[in-house]
Amino acid sequence: MVAASARLWARLDWRGLSVLISGVAWISYGASIAVQPRYGTTRGIAVLLDIMPMVAWGWGWIGAGAVCLGYCLAPAGRDLPGIGAAMAPPLLWAVAYALGWMTGTSSTAWGAIAPWASHAALILVIAQITRPRQIVVRYGVG
Repeated sequence: MVAASARLWARLDWRGLSVLISGVAWISYGASIAVQPRYGTTRGIAVLLDIMPMVAWGWGWIGAGAVCLGYCLAPAGRDLPGIGAAMAPPLLWAVAYALGWMTGTSSTAWGAIAPWASHAALILVIAQITRPRQIVVRYGVG
């Protein structure tokens, strides 16, 4: 059991774990907004609701979560679709809340900008610090 856990962790690592956690969160959040969106959410992202209905945005979150789950065990460098799927939905939501606040659709939308953007930023930080090191070989150093 310990050996299997060690092999799984060697494959997953912190980078994959962050993508896995995002995947589970996005599937859960997407299902909740597809089934019963909260009033504050619909007010805050009203600019997006002109493009698609809330149920479609919920399925978009679920799709992004599925991509995250599909790439969480991929090696660093080959997991970029998973990293992107972990970052894109919260960035989109942060922009939508910012636009909702700036256009006056929701006077309290400003409070949701940083929390959504911070998740994307944390994924970027984890992806950056866990990227494979590159070895640079220089010839003729003198």
